[in-house]
Amino acid sequence: MVRIGFIGCHEISWFCLKKICELSSEYGDEVAIVFNLDETESKKHSAVINFDNLKNEFKFDLHYVKNIAESKNIKLLSESKLDVLFIIGWHRIVPKEVLDTASIKIGIHSSLLPKDRGSSPINWNIIRGETKGGVTLFHLTTAVDSGPTIDSIPYSIDAQDTVQTVYFKASSASLLLLQNNWEQIHQQNIKSKIQNEKEATINERRKPSDGLIDWNNNTKKCYDWIRALTHPYPGAFTYFKNKKLIIWSSQISSLKPLSPGKIIKSGEKIIVSTKDGCLELLKLQYENEPLCNAKLFCDVYGLKNGDKFSSK
Repeated sequence: MVRIGFIGCHEISWFCLKKICELSSEYGDEVAIVFNLDETESKKHSAVINFDNLKNEFKFDLHYVKNIAESKNIKLLSESKLDVLFIIGWHRIVPKEVLDTASIKIGIHSSLLPKDRGSSPINWNIIRGETKGGVTLFHLTTAVDSGPTIDSIPYSIDAQDTVQTVYFKASSASLLLLQNNWEQIHQQNIKSKIQNEKEATINERRKPSDGLIDWNNNTKKCYDWIRALTHPYPGAFTYFKNKKLIIWSSQISSLKPLSPGKIIKSGEKIIVSTKDGCLELLKLQYENEPLCNAKLFCDVYGLKNGDKFSSK
């Protein structure tokens, strides 16, 4: 029997933990202890979900914590006598003291390592207009996503995908990674391949203020920007009448552009000019106000032809 620990807090964590519990039951292994973020800390991050329903279903020991590296949490991990520790969808790199509480340490990263190490790989994939992504099962080290890889699964990123639909693809691929490699995990005899450092790339960490739309960019870049930052993230945004306006979805329009940021059609549709073309805005809302489609927004807020979005 393999004793398993799990650390995670995001939606992909929930799906993977459920799969790990099911596989553990099938193979006679045990999920001994699980950690998630406490309620206060979780409010600072996107796509965080609690594990209460999984605890009720699978009866594991669940702890909500602010900092996994606190001595009391390391003590709990050490006392659990773990063979395997999974860290999937955690909000920061954990220190050596946490990793040392298990013989085998495994993570899943939403990229085809060694490409796109670090923060927000799916967001960056879409921002860059890439057409291929993937997930990688790998051995965790104290360095950022650089441990030996176990297995990976690619998937396509289509022009209509958003960060949410790509997350669905990443979650499904992650479940398949766990299924395909559980026999090795159960046997504690896991293959690995050293990453090629010459092929490694590292993404910068993103923050909500990075979502400002630059209408001086070309239409495709603005479109990719919006779909990369939509739900479950805080959204791409612009300013109108000195208020923050979040753009949740758009599509490329065939209308000819005027000056970047200028509204060239309003009413039933909202169409805004970019550097080289136009975008039709489908769903939008002022911060802390209700979500609107184009017509409702125009009816409520009086947007009209010739108005202009700004950067502040």
